[in-house]
Amino acid sequence: MLDAQSTSPQKRAVIKATIEHKLEISRFLNQNHLIHRHLDWFSPLDWLGQQPFLVERNQDHIQAIMLTAPEVDEATWIRLFSAENNLSIQDTWDRLLSKTILMLKDVNISQLAALSFSGWFNDLLLRSNFYHQNTIVVLEWKGDLQDRAIAAPHIHIRPMRPEDLPKIEHIDRLAFSSLWQNSLRGLTKAYKQPGICTVATNHNRIIGYQISTAVTIQGHLARLAVHPEHQGQGVASALVLDLLKQLARLGVWCVTVNTQSDNNPSLALYDKFGFKPTPETIPVYIFQL
Repeated sequence: MLDAQSTSPQKRAVIKATIEHKLEISRFLNQNHLIHRHLDWFSPLDWLGQQPFLVERNQDHIQAIMLTAPEVDEATWIRLFSAENNLSIQDTWDRLLSKTILMLKDVNISQLAALSFSGWFNDLLLRSNFYHQNTIVVLEWKGDLQDRAIAAPHIHIRPMRPEDLPKIEHIDRLAFSSLWQNSLRGLTKAYKQPGICTVATNHNRIIGYQISTAVTIQGHLARLAVHPEHQGQGVASALVLDLLKQLARLGVWCVTVNTQSDNNPSLALYDKFGFKPTPETIPVYIFQL
């Protein structure tokens, strides 16, 4: 555990969060504090027991939290930052960030990233030498399938099964850089969400997959990946077409997907199926450790 750092007369201390703090953290997050949450399959409490997960206490209560526990090697995200409204937000951020960086360096994490959803959080990132790497754009499909035949007879689409997940994790690691990878734990959590999960196979070998969520009439294509050896062969198109047909049969006629603004192959794929840009964008910031 980190040594407690205190200053008189506040008796302020930054410590590692443990499972014993679960109820206190839950209560803190349910109050009207400044809060940044990452887009994540997990809730903050799911990360208890993993570090860095720091809480700053003032005497007998939590006044701030920073969570950056890595899911994979080399890179991680700011999953949570929250602080009481009456604090000096910059000073609080600086204290927690400095300890977080030391802990991440100890486990050989080289990149700390953040999505920015608000002006106050954006300002904190810029003042701490995070740089704007790219932007996530949100695309939307409104139910127009038309006649989009995909000439890929070698590709078979079937429902994903739990025993597929280790192979899917392998594809995920090959298809994405560390920052954008999901762990087996994360993929398992995603698979268990309400929605549609499928794999693409060739001669019974998994070569791609997609994970989507669906609630009432709204769907979201959360994850799509193809093994690098099979990219450019219509695998992604076959997965997307099958998904949209399934969602249409369920009465879902609005589907969203997020992708990076500089990912031209991804943008071209979704444009082919009639996905259109929405006004929503999310800046991605990086700090090199």
